[in-house]
Amino acid sequence: MLRGKVVFIAGACGRIGKELSKTCLKEGAFVVLADINEEALNALKKELKGDKFLALKLDISSKESLQKAIKHSLEKFKKIDSFVNTSYPYPKHWGKIPYYEASFKELCESLNMHLAAYILAAQEFIKFFKKQGYGNLINLSSIMGVKAPKFENYKGTSMQSPLEYSVIKAGIIHLGVWLAKECFKQNIRVNTISSGGIKDKQDELFLKAYESSCASKGMLDPSDLCGSICFLLSDLSKNITGQNFIVDDGWSL
Repeated sequence: MLRGKVVFIAGACGRIGKELSKTCLKEGAFVVLADINEEALNALKKELKGDKFLALKLDISSKESLQKAIKHSLEKFKKIDSFVNTSYPYPKHWGKIPYYEASFKELCESLNMHLAAYILAAQEFIKFFKKQGYGNLINLSSIMGVKAPKFENYKGTSMQSPLEYSVIKAGIIHLGVWLAKECFKQNIRVNTISSGGIKDKQDELFLKAYESSCASKGMLDPSDLCGSICFLLSDLSKNITGQNFIVDDGWSL
């Protein structure tokens, strides 16, 4: 499906990014593995082996880091067909502050680390794609950016769904719409994947409550997203742009 494509994946060492990197390689793509965590990046390099990928340290909140990563990718592969941002930056206080208690500084830190960094990364790659003459950008959002949380799912647990998370993810969805429209007639596509919750040792009470809102599986595995993302990376979706694909086992219904 992706033979000969060069796919740049930001957040390649995260749960979704790692699985997507492996899938893209299996589908015949050349992959740029980009992540801020050097230790995890080195471990991923050892796991994958071969010469069909390039591993780069990347800070998506740094214009200089983004530009260097694009430059090194071109030196290796001569082109970049697609950029997928699976990064999940968050501050130390993330998810620990009760509703309505975050200070202005804490709110700004959350918004800047995640939403502003996504905007900056998109800016640099769209500028590159315009120079290249084509490109494909995919951002990872969440169903929390589409629908309000089901607060009842968290009853009896210490978990919560931060307000700023929903605002960030909604912003990422509209970022994709804005970019897609601005890039009309320029051979550049922009789409978004809004994922359901990803399984990661959550409280059993939460998992059961969440599953009751879904069609079959409930919380997803990272591999459950890879088919939709690879479709958007492929030429099979060449006429699709400005869309938000919801992959959530029906949670949002």
